[in-house]
Amino acid sequence: MMDRPNFTSLCQSRGLNATADILILCRSEDGLPPPPPVPGGYKLFMAVNDFIKLAVPIIFSVGFTLNCVAFYVFSRTKLKETSSSRYIAAIAVVDNVVLLTHFLTHLSIYFEVPVFEIYGLCQINNFFNCTCIFLSIWYVTSLVIDKFIGLYWPVKKSDYCTEFRAKCVAVSFAIFSIVFYHYLVWTIGPTERYGRVLCLPMEGLAETYDKLNNLDYVVVAIIPYFTIVILLCLMTYKVCTFKSFVRQVNGSIRGRTPSVSREQELKTMPLVMAVAMTTVFLGLLHNIYRIFRVVHPVVFTGGVFLSQVSYACKMVLYLITSERCRDQLLDFGRQLVRHVTTLFSCRRHSDTEPTRFISVNQQTDRSPEFHRIIIIEGAV
Repeated sequence: MMDRPNFTSLCQSRGLNATADILILCRSEDGLPPPPPVPGGYKLFMAVNDFIKLAVPIIFSVGFTLNCVAFYVFSRTKLKETSSSRYIAAIAVVDNVVLLTHFLTHLSIYFEVPVFEIYGLCQINNFFNCTCIFLSIWYVTSLVIDKFIGLYWPVKKSDYCTEFRAKCVAVSFAIFSIVFYHYLVWTIGPTERYGRVLCLPMEGLAETYDKLNNLDYVVVAIIPYFTIVILLCLMTYKVCTFKSFVRQVNGSIRGRTPSVSREQELKTMPLVMAVAMTTVFLGLLHNIYRIFRVVHPVVFTGGVFLSQVSYACKMVLYLITSERCRDQLLDFGRQLVRHVTTLFSCRRHSDTEPTRFISVNQQTDRSPEFHRIIIIEGAV
């Protein structure tokens, strides 16, 4: 185990004092209590940080690409006609913003890139990070509520779960998030600590920032997660009872035929449950850290890393659980290959056969004027 002076010098030597959470463990001023010992020694802690240093850029590259593909599949193909697809497309957009803002912070912490020295980037980065984290979890909650209504009240789904209403919900949450997180613009700013510029609460506004941040815990880390867990339990119970009812109908001649609309809802249930459960489980550790203030380097680092994985892996879940998503992605791949092949074939043809220009003069019988027609022959 390490005492406070050794851990502080170790942090300063490894450059791990770039965030407010790591600063709690690394700095010795402000009368902070000694940090708790790292389980397994500092070697494990440093090994985790070395792994995350290389893993986060890979997660950003892969996740950003997959989210772009998810946005195209659920907003530009036949899947865009449902309300659930609108939520999924919105989730892909905000997840990409979260990945981008976290990647900029990662560059500043681990690679010492002077990101926050750019004027205004500190406030903008934190504002969009918190705004899109809020939107991501609440869009997932809206997706679960949409599926819950279709499962329990399939007749009313055509009235309440329309494409237009999904757009209205997405825009309403976006407006609310902008208003709610405006305090990040004037409570956070670039601060120089340990020879580098960090993005921390401004002096004199730390107490205001903490109070508003506590409210953010409730809005982001408590209410939506409890809502998702409760609705998932109710939907699981409904699915089990429905399958039991179907088995009874299949064994009885006079049984009542199950609802067709409810059967359609069951086909998309694996996608919604996979996305919701992955979001809850991967974000659980980070929420425990935020709510209970667990000042522990491994908990903080692991929680942030797992939450970033949840923002990057949703397209993989769509492909695993949705056959229609796989079909649309295959069609998109075929179109892309066809366009690329046509483009290269046209370029090759144009290189072998250059364009020829031929001018022809033609005089009509009805008009004494001459009309010049230019005919262009060649490859297109």
